[in-house]
Amino acid sequence: MKKLIYILLISFSSCISSKDDSFSEKNLIMAQSFLDNLLTNTEEAKKSLHEDFTFSWMGNIEQGGKIWNKETLFNDYLPIIGEILPKGIILNTVDAIADSEGVALIQEGDAEGKNGEYDNKYVWIFKMKEGLIFSIREYNSDILVATQLYDYEIENINISK
Repeated sequence: MKKLIYILLISFSSCISSKDDSFSEKNLIMAQSFLDNLLTNTEEAKKSLHEDFTFSWMGNIEQGGKIWNKETLFNDYLPIIGEILPKGIILNTVDAIADSEGVALIQEGDAEGKNGEYDNKYVWIFKMKEGLIFSIREYNSDILVATQLYDYEIENINISK
């Protein structure tokens, strides 16, 4: 009897794990596909977004911290990206973590900003809801954004005690 209960418990837990793995894989594919299509096939990218979708770049300058919805992301935010990265950007995924609730993608960028080489590193946090992307938060070096894409200058500050 103990063996039967043990076998049932193992079977049940592996079914739950399989289901979670299935959602994890689906979420990972959706997140990667969204970023792959974001600048080149916006209609395809839009299909994966929840109706209450939000996006925010988590920097501390310019558009940092502002919340964009599905419409404003494509109509207002992406044109800004086109202006500051006129030759586009190549994003290469170097690592990912996914589960049934969301995805974290780690990427390295390769681009030329208006003020020179712009090879930033990114972490994208995706939250999923009802099988769609509910929110995205983008993290990267806002110092690199400031100096290479905008006209900020970094000054040396000597702090002495």
